[in-house]
Amino acid sequence: MTFRPAATVAAAQPEPAPAGKEAAGLARGLGLTDCTLLVVGSMVGSGIFLTSGQVAGALSSPWLILLAWALGGGMALCGALTYAELGASLPRAGGHYVYLREAYGPLVGFLDGWLSFIASFPGSIAFVALGLVAYLPSPWAGESVLGGEAFGLDLALSSNQVIAIGIVLGLSTMNALGLRAGAGTQNFLSGLKIAALVGIAGLGILWGRGEWGNFGLGEMTVTGSAGIGAALIGVSFAYLGWDAATYMAAETKQPQRNLPRSLALGTLVVVGLYLLFNIVLFYGVPVREMVGSDNVTVDAVTRLLGPGFAGLVSTVVLICILGSLNATIMVGPRIYYAMARDGVFPSALGKVGRTTRVPVAAISAQAIWACVIVLCATLGRILAFTVLVIWLLSAATGAAVFVLRRTRPELARPYRVWGYPWVPAIFCVSSLLLVVNHLWSTPADLLWLVGFLGLGMMIYPVLRRRGATAPQTAGPELSQ
Repeated sequence: MTFRPAATVAAAQPEPAPAGKEAAGLARGLGLTDCTLLVVGSMVGSGIFLTSGQVAGALSSPWLILLAWALGGGMALCGALTYAELGASLPRAGGHYVYLREAYGPLVGFLDGWLSFIASFPGSIAFVALGLVAYLPSPWAGESVLGGEAFGLDLALSSNQVIAIGIVLGLSTMNALGLRAGAGTQNFLSGLKIAALVGIAGLGILWGRGEWGNFGLGEMTVTGSAGIGAALIGVSFAYLGWDAATYMAAETKQPQRNLPRSLALGTLVVVGLYLLFNIVLFYGVPVREMVGSDNVTVDAVTRLLGPGFAGLVSTVVLICILGSLNATIMVGPRIYYAMARDGVFPSALGKVGRTTRVPVAAISAQAIWACVIVLCATLGRILAFTVLVIWLLSAATGAAVFVLRRTRPELARPYRVWGYPWVPAIFCVSSLLLVVNHLWSTPADLLWLVGFLGLGMMIYPVLRRRGATAPQTAGPELSQ
């Protein structure tokens, strides 16, 4: 692959707007606490509740399971530390889109943003929204709203889809009202989920009727040890979201300092929460009884505190999923905004409300496409392709640290990744292994990936020609 010189990349970017237009740009309104809670809120969703049975089926001992969660946390921390260097060096809106653009050139950056828009972010939003509906105590959920045939196609609309679309549109509207509205909602939900998880753990350990004998070594067989690789698939899904703050760099106060700290702090908080939560699960339910269970958390809480507390679990899951969904809705549009500013996406998505100071059009476009995915795709299909794209882009982004150190040695690096080159190498290799494992089990997704990339390469010249003559309306990204 040919790397573009730094001067060429810089020349391709739009000139900053005059000082008088700065009010039309993004506003720096997020502090360290906001960014840390954004990371926590993005990571803690349904994964910790839905993967326990799967992980228990792959491993035979609570200690091996805890090891798998620790290893998954280590992988996430390696990713957070790697992205921290990139975020501190390039504190602009767009996260990995910016890093790949600077490392590999505008085409690769565009393809990253294209996959983010067409698959990873709207796909994640659709998947999480539909998953959230499953926990709603609504008698209307699961009912058929519309059925029939038109133009030879079977048409069907369920109440789950209607509710999921309503949730997506509601949270998108909240984020379109302004940065503080979106961040305030996220802070509340993240704080609530931390308190809820710690509260369940505390109640279970202090007053629960559990058994510490469940922490026996179990069958530490060769098969169980080899199962750590299989267990890491579900574990890695539960840890997704540690990079959330990087997308908001242009709206973060003192990003060179706060971005690295928030990524590390947020990831460490989640690792601690996950390990603590799993300890409580083992205290309540033996590993052998976790295997095949659809909801280990309900089983554990019921045993520890009684059936009256089972409803508490559903409430906690709802809070966690809602917070994760809001975080995804909040950060994704910053990629499309950055692409529009670079002239490689429709210029309307680069506009910022003069009063809200957020990219309303980009938020709206993401919401519309996510709703289309809710209507057209199945839950399993959404998850499978979305996770593939996320890990593929993560591997390419992690490698950007090596590329930029070689091609942009003059770039200011307020933070340098600890443990270089091993930490980013571990992250890149582990991400690629997850990609290979996914394609090995679902090779058809390779065709989807090639198809979307091919479509993106055909669209790119058209969008770039149009963007070259489009006026830029957003203010400077790097203003303090």
